[in-house]
Amino acid sequence: PPTLRRKGPSAQLMAMERYERLADGSRREIPEIQRRKQDFDAIAADHPLKNVIRRCLENDKRLRPTAAQLHVELLGIAERLGIPHQENKDHTACFLAEKELLHSQNQERLREKDGAIAEKDRRLTENERRLTEKDQQIANNERQIANNDRQIANN
Repeated sequence: PPTLRRKGPSAQLMAMERYERLADGSRREIPEIQRRKQDFDAIAADHPLKNVIRRCLENDKRLRPTAAQLHVELLGIAERLGIPHQENKDHTACFLAEKELLHSQNQERLREKDGAIAEKDRRLTENERRLTEKDQQIANNERQIANNDRQIANN
């Protein structure tokens, strides 16, 4: 949801509407789609933009579409509805640049995850080595105890 830019009582009232007080006294943020339910429900179920609007109201910004994604989606809707539009190469270039940025960010995250996996594998191997050493110590101790028991029995 957009940040509040208004000041004064109306901004405070709007901010209060974003949260509800729970029985234990804590506050919970009300999802934007729930806050705007009456407006959203007024949109016809088969309206071509209803799904786009719903996604734009996501509280988590990672789930909201970017401007470039909206552009491409709106062009597709316009095309399905037979609404003429003029292709704008700047928007297409922007969309492709965003995709390249997302790809490079995903590649970086993948490298980080690979590094974390390699570190966990190294630690697992080290723990398995230690466990094998402990198993050998236990076996040696059990042999020593058996030898001691035999010596006591022979005496």
